[in-house]
Amino acid sequence: MWKNKSSDAVCFINFVPYLADVTTLSLTTMKEVQNSTSTSPQHPVDFLPWSDPRNIVSYQAYLDTLFYYNNIFKPLVVTAGIATNIVNCLVFRRQGLKDRMNLCLFVHALVDMTYLVSSLAFNVTYWIKLLQPVPGEELYRKTHCYAMGVCAGFREASACINAVIAVERCVCVVFPLMANSLMSTKAMGIMLVAIVIGMQLAFATNPIKRYVYPVYDNTTGMTMWQMARSAAWQDNEALLLYDTVDDTIMMIIFPFVIFALVSGVTTITVVKLRAAMSWRRKASSRGNHAQPQQVALTKMLVLASCIFVACKVPVIAFTMGRVVYPEFSPFGSQHNAFRIADLIAPYFPYAHCAVSFFVYYSLSSRFRSELQGLCGCSRATTVPERSPETPGAWKIPTENVNQSLKILPSEFFTKTITFLWK
Repeated sequence: MWKNKSSDAVCFINFVPYLADVTTLSLTTMKEVQNSTSTSPQHPVDFLPWSDPRNIVSYQAYLDTLFYYNNIFKPLVVTAGIATNIVNCLVFRRQGLKDRMNLCLFVHALVDMTYLVSSLAFNVTYWIKLLQPVPGEELYRKTHCYAMGVCAGFREASACINAVIAVERCVCVVFPLMANSLMSTKAMGIMLVAIVIGMQLAFATNPIKRYVYPVYDNTTGMTMWQMARSAAWQDNEALLLYDTVDDTIMMIIFPFVIFALVSGVTTITVVKLRAAMSWRRKASSRGNHAQPQQVALTKMLVLASCIFVACKVPVIAFTMGRVVYPEFSPFGSQHNAFRIADLIAPYFPYAHCAVSFFVYYSLSSRFRSELQGLCGCSRATTVPERSPETPGAWKIPTENVNQSLKILPSEFFTKTITFLWK
């Protein structure tokens, strides 16, 4: 039986399970039905959540969105994100990991790259599903059920590292004399490792508390795969309580806290930095020499925080929709709209992972110079010769310098691709 709640009564439909899940599915579903039924009469209906007439979006629209998402939009962003984060890791490693901020940015790029690589498992299983629909559908749903926790762990670890970077920058601006003594590079490294491991442990129970079962739809003649709590977790009240608390903390409270923290400390950083720039212009005649660097840093902070906040808003909106409107769920009347939103919301974190390189490259001259050094187009270092025209003066050869500075964009990107290919 399939349970569906409406405003008038509790409605049920019959579905036909198959394979080896018949016994488990029947016992589990009957227990859910007994716990949720009342004295109201049961009204049989002949539709499942994806074929519910109250859906504002058709199931075919969801299938079309899924096709273009997995074949065009996501592969483009994920491929670009993996390549650019590899470059980020190489550049920050070249700059030196003994610096606290370089270490943070290196680990952040490494976590983002791992997150994007792990998310490709869903695309691969979807392509298998296109080639072999029957076994591919089962593999696709089970991959979502059992591997989603790994991706979620890396996603939240990336968000945590974003928060750490934002807080570190805020401390450096608000307490410039105390910033270096508050935390060493070694302590920062330990904290970053703890964040990555802790986020994986937070989602480690996902594969054991969920299971995937087949559902046969009599109206369409199709077999769908649905996810539900495993029987062991349904029978144990303590595990049910833990499941509720864990989902509430990790899926609702934690993203809100990270979102608020990054927004708040970035606002403080920008305000304090602007005040410091204004004071330097008034108090020092040399303030104009430091102003371009401060302006560039301010732009980088504002742009980085705006991108993170903008990419976090759809995820929070999706979570709030589930909380506020219960029918917006995998088992509600808006099943198809929920599935489409469940595809779109994670797309923004993918995009955030891919644009970091362009932020660093456009606003950091040191990042650009290190990248050019990696690609073999850095400025040549030559020993100056004495000028014969003016005794005591030095003649600096400019041929190699001019040639290294006159690099066409196409040549630069060609050398970048050649370096990555090696």
